[in-house]
Amino acid sequence: MTLTVRAAGPADIEGLAALLAEMQAYYGAPVPLEDALVAAGQLCTLPPEGFNPRTLLAMDGDMAIGSCVLNVMLPAADLRRSLYIRDLFVSARSRRRGVGRALVACAARLVQEGGFCALDWTTDSQNLPARRLYDGIGGRVLGRTYYRIERNSLGTLLEEDEVPALSRAAGGG
Repeated sequence: MTLTVRAAGPADIEGLAALLAEMQAYYGAPVPLEDALVAAGQLCTLPPEGFNPRTLLAMDGDMAIGSCVLNVMLPAADLRRSLYIRDLFVSARSRRRGVGRALVACAARLVQEGGFCALDWTTDSQNLPARRLYDGIGGRVLGRTYYRIERNSLGTLLEEDEVPALSRAAGGG
């Protein structure tokens, strides 16, 4: 294997889409390839400035074998920006070959070179292979509980509470 990690670009849409589709199937939420292509197109064409996501691809030659999607978070520690690994995935055929570690290391390099204060991520408590990787690279488990409200469950919150209307920020267009 000839492993390289680099930022994703427009030429990577199809390769990333295949990885995203495999990832969704792996987590029991398969999507049509068309949906994966739309998501990959968004991840491969956004400029890296500001709060846009960063997407790293692990390549074996010209084949995408892993991906790491990071979001910029603000505020983070000391009210500075941090990077948050939203999704890290390695294709089944390339697992246990250092690909995940290389992706996290390159994300750490982005933190260092971009002046971010930290690199954060979550993983399912039951995902023991991922936890072994993260423990092995010096990741520290934080005493936090991760919450989510799925879109189809928002109605309960919106019906039970009086929700103020959203308005534009002062000076906004």
